[in-house]
Amino acid sequence: MSDPAPHPGRGSEARRGSAWQSPLVRRVLAVVFTVAAIGSVVLVAVDLIVGRPAAGDLFIGFLNSLTAVWLWRTSSETERT
Repeated sequence: MSDPAPHPGRGSEARRGSAWQSPLVRRVLAVVFTVAAIGSVVLVAVDLIVGRPAAGDLFIGFLNSLTAVWLWRTSSETERT
């Protein structure tokens, strides 16, 4: 198979993943994962009130928290440099 011809005005290689280098994208994702972690904590509280097991919501909240912390740290590091 032959490769498609490059578009005029663009380089021959596609620039994939360049949006991850943007501090704005990281900050937006950090906010999204922070809100998701807070929502998971609320679901854990509801589970405890209702009497359901909260293990799954705790796990998802933990993963969301880890991701949010990582995104906040990387967005603040790129801001400093």
